[in-house]
Amino acid sequence: MIYICGDSFCVSDPDYGMCWTDILAQRFPVINLAQIAATNLLISQQVQQAIDNHAKFVIVHGTAVTRGEKRVADDVVPFSYHTASKTTTPFTDQQLQILKNYYTEFFDLDLAVLQNRITIEHSLRNLEDSQIPFRFDQGGFEHPNFGNAKTGYFGRFDQYRSKVNLWSYTVTRNYRPYYHIVDPAVHQTVANYYTEQINQSI
Repeated sequence: MIYICGDSFCVSDPDYGMCWTDILAQRFPVINLAQIAATNLLISQQVQQAIDNHAKFVIVHGTAVTRGEKRVADDVVPFSYHTASKTTTPFTDQQLQILKNYYTEFFDLDLAVLQNRITIEHSLRNLEDSQIPFRFDQGGFEHPNFGNAKTGYFGRFDQYRSKVNLWSYTVTRNYRPYYHIVDPAVHQTVANYYTEQINQSI
């Protein structure tokens, strides 16, 4: 079974047509664990689930550090600070204001980058130790589009690095927050790339 771990860039959205994950699922047995607004911590849990289930191949895409999660009843609800609203979360107006106040008063970007780097490295080490073939990309983690983002992360794992960074194709500003890549040709190219990687590895 092929496992996909990531955020909304890896989630199907029928309103916009076939996602690269849908195309891949037509070619292989796929379990897609990706979740809208997933944090790198939740993506790490997805990776662990793939390892525990003895995946044949794992695709991992990281995400931005300006995200968090909150337990609501029995569910863990992820959110992006930039898009958190009553339409993208189950939070009340009061909770959204608390969230805004927290990010304004306490959020430290440098510490968030460090924490997320450690989380991503933990997932990559676990995958390497499992000997399950995989490809990863840091996705929105310190993406060059952010301007002052640093480079050189995860060099030890370069042999597993994907040639595709989905965040490089985003047009988020023009579409609702949880859909990003609207060009069908990009989805086809991404699916073809991972098809080749899977066929070479299993």
